[in-house]
Order: sequence, then structure tokens, then C-alpha cells
Amino acid sequence: MQYLRFESQERCEDNASRLGIFHIAYRVRDAHATRIHDSNEINRLIQWFRDHLHVPDALENPQNRRAICWFKETAHEPTNRIWTMVPILKDYGYWIDLRTTRNPGQIVYEDDWQVAAIPR
Repeated sequence: MQYLRFESQERCEDNASRLGIFHIAYRVRDAHATRIHDSNEINRLIQWFRDHLHVPDALENPQNRRAICWFKETAHEPTNRIWTMVPILKDYGYWIDLRTTRNPGQIVYEDDWQVAAIPR
């Protein structure tokens, strides 16, 4: 199984991973310089994820604080929506990279679309 992660160039404060696309999406959405139609589109996309993608409870466990989320390669519906968000974020100076792996680390959560894993 291949796993996909959409991430920025910025590093997380508490681990060596890069900030994921959702951190950047919230940042752009909430910035004063963001055009209202872009903010609304980001909000619409984020709401879809809130409605359809489970936030892993395992991320609340302090032992899993380094865990990051990856989409499964079969998660076409959410990844298509992510690709819709990428050019909007790029317009505001954020480059989003697609990172792939077959070994995301120690998996602490899994559902049909995603895993949360602690990197090795």
C-alpha cells in the first residue's frame, strides 16, 4: 500500500516533519490578505473534510504527539479535494509537496482513507 501526504516546506515545531496542508489551509483562510472567494473556497473544502474525514482520537494521546496523517492511495475522493486546494495555497506563496511512502512508520490509527503513524 502506498501512502500520500500533502505537506508544506515549513517544519513542525515539535518534530522533524513538515507542516501538513491543513495547517497551511487554516493559515491562508484566516489571513487578512486572503481574498474572500479564496477564503470561502478553503472553508468549503475544510468543511467537507470535517464532515467526511475522522480526526483520529489516537492523536490526543501524548504518546502519539509525533504522529502524522497520511492518505491511503485508494482515497481518491479526499485527495481530489486536496488537489483543488493546492493551487489556492500556492497563490499565497505556499508550495505544497506530495510525499509518498510505503512505510509511514508505526501506525496508531487507520480507517478507509487514512492512517496516523509515528515516523521512524
